[in-house]
Parts: sequence; structure tokens; C-alpha cells
Amino acid sequence: MTNAHGRADIRDMLVVHEAFRRVYDRMPNLVLSVTPGDTNRAAVVADHIQLIEEFLHLHHKGEDVLLWPKITERAPRYLAPPLALMEEHHAEIDGLIVESSGSLARWRSSAGASDRDELAAVLRALGKKLTEHLAVEEAEILPVVDQYLTAAEWHELGNHAINGLPKKKLPIIFGMLASLAEPEVVTLMLSTAPLVPRLVMPIVGPRAFAAHARKVYGSSGF
Repeated sequence: MTNAHGRADIRDMLVVHEAFRRVYDRMPNLVLSVTPGDTNRAAVVADHIQLIEEFLHLHHKGEDVLLWPKITERAPRYLAPPLALMEEHHAEIDGLIVESSGSLARWRSSAGASDRDELAAVLRALGKKLTEHLAVEEAEILPVVDQYLTAAEWHELGNHAINGLPKKKLPIIFGMLASLAEPEVVTLMLSTAPLVPRLVMPIVGPRAFAAHARKVYGSSGF
């Protein structure tokens, strides 16, 4: 699905952003709710955090390689400052992901109270910076993307993140996004997928995410 001129349709990106906002908003308290020493529960939460961090890293890497350079080349100079800020934010977020990954590994193995508190603090800082970044991107960049990117170029960006994820985790991520999307946006997200995933993912994705959410949150959704 594209608009009448075959230009980029950003609605799928807005869904991705909303998913990141929701999941990072819950992460610190999710970690803090784990009883010290409960390594089984810590492993469940750690697996969840690791999956989301991997998705976030792939999402931002795709923008770095496939989005910012195209807009920089094609757009007027007035977009140079917000584009520079996007790259600055990505570098800061990457640093926080590295810090979070180290804290996560320590907490996963120990489930100790000090490791737990350290991880929660890093995740809170990461969520704050990510929220700031997404707000600027949605206000300054996304509203004009369709002027500079075709639908095919835009889908290349989405496919970069999806193709980089472990295949067995794709249904969880797709189900998470689909839980926040209107039906026509779900169709948009699948529009460049092969036939079998396009037919199957709307069924298996929501089921996979519901099972994942019950395990992580104790409910079938956010």
C-alpha cells in the first residue's frame, strides 16, 4: 500500500515509535519488580529487554544507512540541523544501549539488588533520551519524508530491521506492532513480504506477542 504518488507512507514508523515508547516506559519497573536472587524471572525479563534492544539498534542502524543520507542529499539545507541532531541522538542512544547491555548481563547472572537498580537506572535514562529523540523525529523529519523518499525506498528501511532479527522472534515483534496498528497499517507493514509470511503473520504474530506479553507482563498486551 502506498499513497497515490508512490511516495513513502510513514504510518508504519509511527507504530514502531509508539511501541518503543510503551515498552521502554515499562522496562525500569519491570526490572525493579524482580525479587533479588530470582534468576529465573530475571532471565525472562532480560530476554525481553535484549530482544527490544536488538530491534531498536537495527531500527536506528537502518535510519543511519538508508534514511538520513538520502534526506541529506535531497532536502533543502533547512533540514540539516534536525538531521544532525538525529545522528547525535543515535550516538547517545547507542552508548546507552552498550551500557545497558553490560548491566543486563551482570543482572541476568546474579539477579542481585545492586545490579537490578543499576540496570533500571540505565534503562530509565535510555527511555528518556529515546522519548526525546522520537519527539523531534516526528515533529521535524517524518512529516516531510514523503517529499524525498519513494515507497520502495521506505520499505527498504523497514525490511532492514525485520531481516536482521532472529527468525523465531519475528512473530513477537510483528505481533507487538500489529497490536498498536490499524488494519490498513498492518497491511502496509506486510505489503513487501513474501506471500506465505503475508498470509501467516497476521495469525501467528498476535498469538506470539500475546504469549510473550503474558510471560513478561502477566497480561496479553501492553
